[in-house]
Amino acid sequence: MAEILCLTSGLMGIAYASFELTHRLEEAGHRVQYGSPRPIADLAEANGIQYKQLAPVNFFPAGQEHVGGGLVQRLRKWKDRLVQRKQRRVEAVEALGMDEFAHFLRTTSPDLIIIDIELHEHIMTAVAMGIPTVLLSQWFSLWQQPGLPPLMQQTIPGEGWRGSSWGLAWTWWCWRWQRRWIFGKKSLRTVGTHRRAILREYARKIGFSHRYIPHNYWPGPFTYSGLPMISMTMQEMEFPHVAHPNLTYVGAMVNDQRRDVKHDNTIDSQLSSVFARCEQEGNHLICCTVSTFKAGDTVFLQRLIAAVGRRPEWRLVVGLGAKLKVTDLGEIPENVHPFPWIPQLKVLAKADCSINHGGIHTINECIHCRVPMLVYSGKRSDQNGCAARVHYHQLGIMADKDRDDSATIELKIENVLENPSFRESLERMHQQYEGYHQKEVLTSYVVEFLDQQAKQQTIGMTD
Repeated sequence: MAEILCLTSGLMGIAYASFELTHRLEEAGHRVQYGSPRPIADLAEANGIQYKQLAPVNFFPAGQEHVGGGLVQRLRKWKDRLVQRKQRRVEAVEALGMDEFAHFLRTTSPDLIIIDIELHEHIMTAVAMGIPTVLLSQWFSLWQQPGLPPLMQQTIPGEGWRGSSWGLAWTWWCWRWQRRWIFGKKSLRTVGTHRRAILREYARKIGFSHRYIPHNYWPGPFTYSGLPMISMTMQEMEFPHVAHPNLTYVGAMVNDQRRDVKHDNTIDSQLSSVFARCEQEGNHLICCTVSTFKAGDTVFLQRLIAAVGRRPEWRLVVGLGAKLKVTDLGEIPENVHPFPWIPQLKVLAKADCSINHGGIHTINECIHCRVPMLVYSGKRSDQNGCAARVHYHQLGIMADKDRDDSATIELKIENVLENPSFRESLERMHQQYEGYHQKEVLTSYVVEFLDQQAKQQTIGMTD
């Protein structure tokens, strides 16, 4: 079998999902080494993953820009950047620190690299070295396709003017020009030494073809048009469309046996008590996880807590994350249980409703546990698009954290809890989710990809 290298950014959601991907490949007989520029060795090792620590990503290779001072001072800084532009670009390319990574690839010589679509300099290095490379995405389609809005939008195709074919085309046009405007301002301000420009310069230096980098850039620097990509989502969760030829959906990756390094026996004991009371009193259990909400979203949580506080037949478990504190929430009713962190899968296994921010990994875990959702998008990255897909497929309700008052939140929770159509839709989607594993979509894709690479190599040697 193959020697495979799996590299991700190491953010918690994609880390857990890619651990499951790694285990499935290992079960199929492949040898997989995992790497990340984030220090997640303890998490990887706790989950039985062979781990390689990569150097941190340099997000400011030309130096972090210091904005401030008067107009004259800013103009002088800009002039200095202009005069030093060529030398700064050379130094910034070196500051990306890819020599060490290239040496690692030469010494390990993997048969295949599966690599997070956000690790741009790592992608360029691997492809330029001729190593078979498959991009790894945690998102739905990022390309403009008939019937698809941009993933950052809450637009639902077929609903209203924005959901019409003209509306979708207009939305894409506006989105592209917005991104061009943002990057154009960065380029002007930094005189072409912002991260996107430096990555382009690095691509030119190592011979990474610019045909791989189209202009339909994701909120990060690039998307890639000419490289194969697998998505840890389900095509059945998408809006109806013809999938991009480079994209293969390998299904949601959820490991219900995973180990959390944050494991806390005290929290486990308190949660067990909450579960027991729900069972004894016949309460509905609501799980709310808002780890990526901003500190300012405490207003929404206060409204949510007030809504649940009026319904003694409900119990709410809230996982706050690092940015929010229990003391920020005001008076806590008896049937609300806030925690700094919760083992999400353990709570979802008992829950009747999930209130979440629209993160795809939480949504996939709700499908795994068959839990209907009330999605209050965090309005970052793909969260709007994920919320819209939950709503479209009737797996729950899409709502607005900035507009819904306490009474509205209460009514929407009641709808999610009482409407049987959500659970029926979830049951159908759960069967689709299970089918990806049963059909071994991921492992079949890897075998076919490696076979194609071997045939191409044979043809090349013959020629």
